Amino acid sequence: MSGHKRILAVALDTETFERIGPVLKRSSLSVEAVSLAAEAVQVAHRTCFHLVICRYPLPDLKLREFVAAIRSSGSASRGSSLMLLTIPEMMTEASAGVEGGPFLVFSGQDRAGVIGHAAARLLEVAPRHAPRITARLRVSLEETTETLVGWVVNLSATGMLITDTPMLPIGRRCQFDFTLPGGDTVRGSAEVVRHAAPRREKVTGFAVRFVEFEGDGRELLEAWCEADQS
Repeated sequence: MSGHKRILAVALDTETFERIGPVLKRSSLSVEAVSLAAEAVQVAHRTCFHLVICRYPLPDLKLREFVAAIRSSGSASRGSSLMLLTIPEMMTEASAGVEGGPFLVFSGQDRAGVIGHAAARLLEVAPRHAPRITARLRVSLEETTETLVGWVVNLSATGMLITDTPMLPIGRRCQFDFTLPGGDTVRGSAEVVRHAAPRREKVTGFAVRFVEFEGDGRELLEAWCEADQS
């Protein structure tokens, strides 16, 4: 991460802010907290923030209205990345509420370190207008479940190549979820089938094959891939 980065925390309760705050306390970061979305819009219009972390649902604005205001042409923070913190039951709803630009949605069950790692990744790509797809992988290791966050650099209807995350061994099974640029969330299970060849693919990472999808995830992904290639 290079250069000084600004983070705007919006409507986070004291417990959440105290939990994730320490992982954001670096000399290269400055964090400003506000209690209302309307106040955040005013602050973001006059000051460039590279990452906006907010609670979902917001107390005073609809999420789409808030994002549209933050990323409007007159906003100094129009290129910001966005991170939403919500409860597990509302993650799908929260994911569907954002369009354009890199963003991630986390539940209160995720560890502060995982959220901090994701914030660092988002700060590295902000500001950015074109969306990048992020993926979360939940890997069961003996009696614990570890959550990894990485960038999807090659996505197809049958699998994806993931980089910027700890390497998983070939044959490892994991649960995944990612949100397509249009807002649809795709979830399911996958298996690691190979490690990337840096000389050929210019990245370090691993490829997974989709094994099973939840709900209409397969149809959503196939429709997106077909539209993306047309």
